[in-house]
Parts: sequence; C-alpha cells; structure tokens
Amino acid sequence: MGRRTVRRAEANECRRCSRYCDRVIAPATCVAGNCPNLYVYEDPLAGNRRYMGCLQSVFATEIDVELFQQAERTRLGFGTVRLAREPLARCGFSVEQAYEGSGGDDFRCVNRRFFDWPDSAADAIRAFDLRDGIGPA
Repeated sequence: MGRRTVRRAEANECRRCSRYCDRVIAPATCVAGNCPNLYVYEDPLAGNRRYMGCLQSVFATEIDVELFQQAERTRLGFGTVRLAREPLARCGFSVEQAYEGSGGDDFRCVNRRFFDWPDSAADAIRAFDLRDGIGPA
C-alpha cells in the first residue's frame, strides 16, 4: 500500500480508542444539493443500468441509481458511504462510531478534533494554539 493511500485512510478514520470512527457521507445529500461533482452513466454491459458516483472521489463507490432510489423511498433511506478522501467544502460529512461501549477509558474519545473538518482538506481552517505565540508578520 502506497504512502498516499495510507494518508487518505488516516484522514478519514480514527483508531486511537476502541470506538473506531469513520467519516461518512450520505449520497442523498449530494443529490439533494445538486452537487456538480455527481455523475451518472449507463453501463451497456450491465443491461443499461445507471450508476452514479463522485467526480472528485469523495466517495469511491459507484451506486446503482435504481437501487438507490428504491432505498430512498424507505424510512431509513440509502444511508451513508465511507469517505475515500478529504471532503470538499460543499460536502456534508458526518462521523459514525462502530462502538458506543461503556468500557471505561478504552471507549473514551481521545481525538475530539476528528469530528471537525480534516486539517488536510483543501478548505480546512487551520487551528493554532495561542500558547505557541504569534510570530513576526
């Protein structure tokens, strides 16, 4: 596995405690927001089935449009997919925790900043600590 792949995975998953968190996005928000990065194509090899995906590879999966629409008509909807890279400014991502656990310190979150916008994203706001002082301008 290449270094770039490792960095992208680390940006969208946290394994520092026993909760195991992942950044996810609901493709329904992309559809509802008319995202210009959302594409749809027909696959002639799959009986002209239509698939959709993200041009920027925010999520890497291609989703069968018919199955997506069927799922969206249910109470639970289609759900979320794991981010494959840092989200764009328009992406409404959330964080899913694999385990809620009450096992004491093992399940206490040690990386609260993971719920914020990723530092490596192009549109990230860089945080700084005032204790470090402000250098000359």
